Amino acid sequence: MKPRIAIVTIRCHEKLVGGAEALAWQYAGLLTGDFAVEILTSSAFDYTYWKNDLAVGEEARDGILIRRFKVARGRTAYFHGLHQLMLDAFAQRKETSSRLHYGWPEALEEEFIHAQGPNCPDLLTHLREHGDGYAAVFFLPYLYPMILDGIRAMPHRRWALIPALHDEPPAYLETFAHMGRSAPRILWNTLAEKRLGARIWNLEGGNVVSMTVAVEPAAAAVEEKPYLLYCGRIDVSKGCAALLEGFDAYKRANPRSPLQLVLTGNDVLGVGKRRDVRYLGFVDEQRKFELMAGAVAFVQPSPYESLSIVLLEAMAQRAPVIVNGQCEVLVDHVHESQSGYVYRNQGEFIDAVSRVLALGSGARAEQGAKAREYVLKNYSEAQVSARLRAEVDALLAL
Repeated sequence: MKPRIAIVTIRCHEKLVGGAEALAWQYAGLLTGDFAVEILTSSAFDYTYWKNDLAVGEEARDGILIRRFKVARGRTAYFHGLHQLMLDAFAQRKETSSRLHYGWPEALEEEFIHAQGPNCPDLLTHLREHGDGYAAVFFLPYLYPMILDGIRAMPHRRWALIPALHDEPPAYLETFAHMGRSAPRILWNTLAEKRLGARIWNLEGGNVVSMTVAVEPAAAAVEEKPYLLYCGRIDVSKGCAALLEGFDAYKRANPRSPLQLVLTGNDVLGVGKRRDVRYLGFVDEQRKFELMAGAVAFVQPSPYESLSIVLLEAMAQRAPVIVNGQCEVLVDHVHESQSGYVYRNQGEFIDAVSRVLALGSGARAEQGAKAREYVLKNYSEAQVSARLRAEVDALLAL
């Protein structure tokens, strides 16, 4: 009988194709050859309220057992009030220290974390009663109460935290720093994320495991007009409002330009009708890769990323990239690949768009080759699988 491994994550569904959910599913797939892998998750599909959108119970998919547990407490307006308190404190104190402390008592930190949701007490009961049956357990990402409480419910130390840490206001809570420092093993996505953990959690150690991304070349999409591309959740927290404003500013400065902005994914923001902006909704993976291959540039405006799967996918399709310089992870991808452009304000965004449009065919091909080489060198399936298996072996030895 194969040893059992559990991966605890907030959501799991085949239509959730990015972020921590994608990382959890990929790790499950990489481990199924040698282990019986289970994903322990909530019955929520949408993160806005953490409602029980999906059936509670078990589902088998691709040799992986998914156990979904009922959300007993989701997210309400009360959380948003607490979140605003945090944002106000963050804005006041961020400039004074890289190790920002809110000064909140432990009880208030706990209240914020649990008000955020999802809270799944039946999952905690499962871990308390059956946790010893798992040879190893992985928890991701750091941010949510079911991860914090799940770790506390563990009856043994054969567990690892995969933080997917971003430089965002909740990351500075002392409760999360303590959780990170208490982990027997830490798996980072990038060196920049590891540096962030040292900076704000005072956490040294852990290994970069990361994840593999799709690299099969796709035929470039043929569209009527040249376009910038964004793929993912269209949300304020992902920098999309600023992206739309920046693109509008570019069009005002260049009224005769035929350039369009194409967006795909879940529109939380509400794009509406805008000049030269096309929202395509959800597209299948092949269509996404074709759009990447045909784009003037792929734009990643998010200030908070621990890896950015879609950025790496676009780089694998040889697309020039334009990234938000507020995110250290994204800047590292550009600098280490020696391709792409970084912006930190609207003027620099407009300049980056102008520069990528001015690329000749030779310079564009050179950038594309460097971007693809960087992805192939660092994110191949063989490399990631070997690094992940080494972490499992270390947990089994505890």
